[in-house]
Amino acid sequence: MSKSSFYVGIDVGSKELVAVVEGRKSRSFKHSRAGIKSMVNWAKKITPITPLHFCLEATGVYGYSLACSLHHDHHMAVSVINPAQIASYAKAQLRRTKTDSVDSKVILSFAQSQNPPLWKPESKTRRQLYYLVAETDRIGKALGQWNNRKHSQKYLDDLPKLIKQTNRALERAMRRQLAKIEQAITELCRKDGDLKQEVELLCSIPGISDRSAVRILAFGKNALRDYGRNALTAHAGLAPSQRQSGTSIRGKSRIAKQGDRRLRQALFMPALAAAYHNPILKTFYQKLLENGKPKMLALVAVMRKLLLMIQAILKNKITFNPKYSLDN
Repeated sequence: MSKSSFYVGIDVGSKELVAVVEGRKSRSFKHSRAGIKSMVNWAKKITPITPLHFCLEATGVYGYSLACSLHHDHHMAVSVINPAQIASYAKAQLRRTKTDSVDSKVILSFAQSQNPPLWKPESKTRRQLYYLVAETDRIGKALGQWNNRKHSQKYLDDLPKLIKQTNRALERAMRRQLAKIEQAITELCRKDGDLKQEVELLCSIPGISDRSAVRILAFGKNALRDYGRNALTAHAGLAPSQRQSGTSIRGKSRIAKQGDRRLRQALFMPALAAAYHNPILKTFYQKLLENGKPKMLALVAVMRKLLLMIQAILKNKITFNPKYSLDN
């Protein structure tokens, strides 16, 4: 337990919150406004003087909703922890039982030993950008599946005409909605001054288009501005993972991939373009190839370098300069 704060571990469910503090049994609360208020009041009674610090796993919309409520409505310190960290920590403790009560205790123990950083919610505009971009991905994926289905149906001679008509109507509807959402993204970026400036800054980097810039900002979130270089690389799943021990184990180096897959995907095509058109990254890429690195490994290194270049440009609010080096 930190000297300056009193940790509360929370296992988050869609209908129930299981909270625990050191020296007390875990307690369940309803996952509702009233239930969250009761949980906060319960914790305050236990430690009326020491500030509270609530810790939970990143469990999608349920965890995000709880974190926002604790931060905005109750003005509490909150940490949102990567579930992979909690799972690894539980294994290290040789935990064999998994219940909501046990999970909340593991989260509490992790928080007490690791002192996780405070979580900060994004602005309403940033959240809307994320929702809109994520929705375009979902509709785009659905359209791809629909086209595959339509292709296979060409070989069915006895397919009823009604099915063909229905397929065409649904595809047109999805394309119309996709166009509306993309227009909404454009309007959002145009009206918000900070967002507009950041898109323009990223588009100054050779290899990044308007669409790529928006996707990187949507999925990079606050990490692009708040995280350190190593933390940001790990957040995107681009940190190298080596497997080597003595002389007997010499595995190939790979990327960890224990990060945000969508941010990594958003960087792939810009990095591919930058490897041939960005003067800094082109030189970097060619040097890796000359040193015998496989193309894909070299491209991953370009993705990592591009991500750090994006962070530097956003933090300093300067356009791309071919004479600038991240190593300076």
